[in-house]
Amino acid sequence: MTNVRRGPRQLMNGLRALPLMCFAAAGYGDMRQLDDTALSRIQGQSGITLEMDLNMAADSLSYYDDGQAVRLEGFKVGSSESPGQGALHRTRIDIGADASLNLEYLVEDRRIEFSDIRLAGAPGLSMGGVFFDHSLEGMLTIRQGGAVGGNGYTFDTAYTMTGGRLGYRTNGNAVFLDDITMSVEALGVTLDVVGNTLELVSPMVKGNWSVGAIRFSDNPVYHGASSGPGGVPLASYGALESSFELSSRTGITAGGRQGQGLRIDHETTIHTASFLYVDDGNALALRDITGNYRIHDLRLDVDEDWEGRAAVALTLGKLDGQVNIGAVELGSGGLSFGSVNLSFVLEDHVFNGRGYTNALYLQGGGHPDAGPQGLRLATEWSLRLADLSYTEDGNRVIISGLQSWGRGDVTVNVTRDEVRNGTRFYDGLRVGFDGLKAGYRINGLRVGSDDAPLQGGTELLLALGVYPAYEFELDGHVTLGAGGASGDGLTINSDIYIRDGKAAVIAAPYDEGNGEIPQKGLWLTEMTYEGHVRNMTVDVTEEGLVMETGEAWSDMDVGNVRVGTSTDGASFGRLKLQSFEQGSSMVISPGGAGNVCVGGTGSSSSSCSDSGGSWEARGEEGVTIAMKKILARAEGPDKRNAVLWETNRVVDGQGKAINGTGTQLLINDIHTSDGGDFNGDGIDDNTYGIRTDLAVDIYQTKVTKKDSGPDSRGVVGSRGDEKIMDPNAPQGYRYVSEPGQAELVNRPLGFAVKAETRFKELSINNIDLIHRNGGAQTAVFGAKLQNFDIRANLTATPIP
Repeated sequence: MTNVRRGPRQLMNGLRALPLMCFAAAGYGDMRQLDDTALSRIQGQSGITLEMDLNMAADSLSYYDDGQAVRLEGFKVGSSESPGQGALHRTRIDIGADASLNLEYLVEDRRIEFSDIRLAGAPGLSMGGVFFDHSLEGMLTIRQGGAVGGNGYTFDTAYTMTGGRLGYRTNGNAVFLDDITMSVEALGVTLDVVGNTLELVSPMVKGNWSVGAIRFSDNPVYHGASSGPGGVPLASYGALESSFELSSRTGITAGGRQGQGLRIDHETTIHTASFLYVDDGNALALRDITGNYRIHDLRLDVDEDWEGRAAVALTLGKLDGQVNIGAVELGSGGLSFGSVNLSFVLEDHVFNGRGYTNALYLQGGGHPDAGPQGLRLATEWSLRLADLSYTEDGNRVIISGLQSWGRGDVTVNVTRDEVRNGTRFYDGLRVGFDGLKAGYRINGLRVGSDDAPLQGGTELLLALGVYPAYEFELDGHVTLGAGGASGDGLTINSDIYIRDGKAAVIAAPYDEGNGEIPQKGLWLTEMTYEGHVRNMTVDVTEEGLVMETGEAWSDMDVGNVRVGTSTDGASFGRLKLQSFEQGSSMVISPGGAGNVCVGGTGSSSSSCSDSGGSWEARGEEGVTIAMKKILARAEGPDKRNAVLWETNRVVDGQGKAINGTGTQLLINDIHTSDGGDFNGDGIDDNTYGIRTDLAVDIYQTKVTKKDSGPDSRGVVGSRGDEKIMDPNAPQGYRYVSEPGQAELVNRPLGFAVKAETRFKELSINNIDLIHRNGGAQTAVFGAKLQNFDIRANLTATPIP
């Protein structure tokens, strides 16, 4: 059903425009090329203006592919501010002297909405609803003649959008981009038919856009409104800004992966771009972005996933490209971490003997307890290869040979704080994981250039909770709520469950240049993990990126700690780690260690040298991480800080060790304290915790030879000689006994970390020895470590 309402003035204009509208309708049915005589008659016209208040609705719009349908239900176009009223549309049409068709248009206060997106093969389930509010003003010029001949078309367009809102709704809850503004100019865009492909080429597209706030609403009454009860603005995740200049080429061909559908091939070059996330006036800015990417053989079908569920299928042949971010800035001072470059290839590949592809199957429903509306994404990916490099103060380190693969379901819902059908939900955008089997691995680090030798050092990522290699099965959710510790920002609640985990603490390369080999290292295998986070806030402040945790607890049970490969390495036995924190925090700031005295003491180059140290000026860029861990007192067997080590377990018929049958060492109820009751509440204060400051830089460092004679690469040197990089040397370096100033500037680059850890008091309630027959015996009851301050400098460099 369609309903179009017009006022008297608009009706008269519409009647005057009726002949042109009829002509336009005929043109849509059968587009024909006009000859010169016909065009000359049209050029003499002074133009026409069409104006109407548009208010229309349709029960559903359907797209059919091989007999299967996607239905857009509850379709409406009308006023966003006055429900039931029309949105103003005004179009001025002229024919130019060059026979071009010129359109100037104005759209005010328009809302386009779908209440549900459904698949005919999945009754009762919906992908949720989408609404788009905006006002639009712009121009469009169409000329005959494309990029490859006279049968195509050339377009010039420019427009400005204001008052925009783009939202996603499930079960009455919404997350939406509010106060969107956008300006775009695209000149010389061509449209041609090349063979059986519709080809769209954009030589240059320039524009900018901003999002005033990303808001959350848990009340259907405030659908698409910026403010809630009493006119108070709805909670915001923050704001976004971007500008861009890019060129692109897109080819669209009929035919999906199975029968009917679409094929899309696309390539884009990013000439320049920037992106900012703004939180209460403080920005995380990605500047000087350049790069390119290519999409090959992307197919769109209405199909079924690997479990036979109806879905909108997006299947990819290949995606490759690279993106360079010239500066990553954070906080009000505009200080920079440095620059980042990512190169990547997504395509079919075999990991661990199983082939993976890249596919996304969109389905309705989301989490079954959240209600009938939501998204379920049956997902499979294959990142065959990626290199991520980080450059600061002109020095570069490359995380080389990153691979990732996986398959499983991801659910998306907008939820509110409630218990529904027995499941606990939280305010925000809920991303759930359902039987997701995945993994990733890193081949190693390269310092300086893409062809530099592989080296260790990936274990330094453990400070950020990143393993060098990891395989797992994942369930659970992460819910992103609006609002941080104060004002804009994020609030995170999550529950994560991992089974059959294999995580490397230290890992050698999986490919040293002669093909893939079993990756050796120190492994946590047969691992289960359960982790919970409550009210973790993330804010961008003047200081940096601040993360504060209300409460977090976890239980990681490692069946075997192995040395060697993850499958048959020698085992240290079982290790169980429990963590319970309240009020912990982390601050990530730009800028590294600055000036450092390595191997000595002193606040200047001369005083450092006098103490036997080496003075290093590590520059202004880099990363500083300040962590504060508040280890809370135990509140039960699930919420405590404890370490359990078990050996000599009984094995079953398959030779697998049975947990709980061996000899155990338990270090129980580990917690921090300030060393006294300073606020008078009868309990020792616990606000200081364990504080660790990490300053990470890429820096040239002194590396000396440990033994005389040839090293593993055959380069000869004496004990104590210093390693100097030399591109003219056979292996790229040589050993020098007394390097001069010109040689010192060619010291090898390293991944440099300056660390300091301190605490006031760390307590252990009891240390027990547990035997499967004799039970638990307390070996130590009550132990305290006080006033620790530990400092270290570490640099990871290639080891020949």
